[in-house]
Amino acid sequence: MSKTTINYGNQQLTLTKSDNLVAVKATAGMNRQLELTMSKVKAQYTGQTLQGFSIIQMEDVPEKVNEMLDVLRTNPSVSVGSHVYYTSDDEVPFVPTGQLYVVFKEKAPTDECQNLIDKHQLQIVEARGERELIVQVTPGSQNPVKVAASLQSSDLVEVAEPDLATPGKMTGFMIPSDSLIDKQWHLHNTGFHRGTSFGFKKGADARVFEAWQLAETLGSPTVVVAVIDDGFDLAHPDLAGSDKIVAPWDFTRNSADPTPEFGPTYPYWDPWNQQWVGDWHGTACVGVAVGNANDTGIVGAAPNSRLMPVRWGPDLSDTQLEKWFDYVRIKGAWVVSCSWGAAARNFTLSTRAKSTIERCAREGRNGLGCVICFAAGNENRNINDPNSGSVNGFAIHPDVIAVSAITSRDQKSNYSNYGKEISVCAPSNGAGGWGITTSDVTGTFLRMGQQIASGYNPGAYTDSFGGTSSACPLVAGICALILSIKPQLSSIQVKDLIQRTARHVGNASDYDNNGHSIKFGYGCINAEHAIKMILTGDN
Repeated sequence: MSKTTINYGNQQLTLTKSDNLVAVKATAGMNRQLELTMSKVKAQYTGQTLQGFSIIQMEDVPEKVNEMLDVLRTNPSVSVGSHVYYTSDDEVPFVPTGQLYVVFKEKAPTDECQNLIDKHQLQIVEARGERELIVQVTPGSQNPVKVAASLQSSDLVEVAEPDLATPGKMTGFMIPSDSLIDKQWHLHNTGFHRGTSFGFKKGADARVFEAWQLAETLGSPTVVVAVIDDGFDLAHPDLAGSDKIVAPWDFTRNSADPTPEFGPTYPYWDPWNQQWVGDWHGTACVGVAVGNANDTGIVGAAPNSRLMPVRWGPDLSDTQLEKWFDYVRIKGAWVVSCSWGAAARNFTLSTRAKSTIERCAREGRNGLGCVICFAAGNENRNINDPNSGSVNGFAIHPDVIAVSAITSRDQKSNYSNYGKEISVCAPSNGAGGWGITTSDVTGTFLRMGQQIASGYNPGAYTDSFGGTSSACPLVAGICALILSIKPQLSSIQVKDLIQRTARHVGNASDYDNNGHSIKFGYGCINAEHAIKMILTGDN
């Protein structure tokens, strides 16, 4: 990459020319023609614009870039074409706008100054007194960086600096201010929540606040999280949004409406647990993963990522599993969250079922693979102990991330399943700890002449969600956050990253020589450490 050093703001500034990026500004009314021109020269938009210039990527050969830029400059659809420069190895782009700030020396003869302007074929834009000018390059000029370097070598010139456009950056990334976020200890556990320190341990969390601040993002809308579950309240303020929902589908009703079922006998009253049973589960899971950051209610781990809500039926079969996982793969899911399993204690996946999950995990996302997260289950049993008749075929699939649960005190949740296939654990409820605050189904339903509140609790939120059902979408949301920062990671690489960056909980004796625990996997998912590994290029 060629370099040019100029004086800039009383310092030396070295501008390194990009080998594969150029900047072009379309001629007025010719944006469509410019797109056609770009396709002919094998260039593509990066999606970034600076001062009206579109940053485009060319073939990664310096000589070819220069040649193609010259071709673009002569095309009627291009009003201005420029090289892109860097000032450091962070490769943040700088684009010369075409203007220069020029100050002539106090005793420089006016006619010689005019000759210098003419020599470089510059147009005067503004005069700020006798010696100070804003000038603009013309089609006959060299590029602004070369003009600046040449002017600086003149005995007539005191200052000659190109106007350089570069992206701005907000300082002090702001954590969302959603009204219930202080209750969401699983994102950031201060040791004191809900008016007490009882049941909390400072730091017993997934380090999500720290990850947001480090990454300076709440996730990308390009990243789509599919949640396969029982129903979704898409009118809920933390799920709603015209651009939030992608390809919703209900495999029970065969429609694009995956909202909870309400009928004459459903929801129904469960006398054993003294509660109404309905399609509440999916709405709660989604809130944990991708609930909106909108200054109200709760927020998910990747609130800016989008949601693909897929409502299943209560029955499992190879045919159904194939439909669900092929659907999310074909429709463009990046991450798939599955907080469910078979009712049977001993459930081995068939070859066909294994293959459909494998296909999704390896062939989805244009070959990078969908990141598939499965809840380990809530029966406090080994997920792979066929001798005792205990097998969770979903959680032990080699291509999924199996998630167990820990409490707000960094202890194993009393109910959480375990086993050598557990990848990581994540904060959830459990004995001695607190539940998860998340979104709940809104509205009411009529039963025996009475209006009954929908959801786990009256209102739009619940404080009592939990199980590995909550731990799983938390991991899924963090995986979405990771892919928002580095979208080129494969599903295998994401799984490896969260395992390598997990923090150990429990006792040292819980872990084998490879750093794995049957209770906690490789430890509690650590969003901050994972993002840090990506940003330092150490992943």
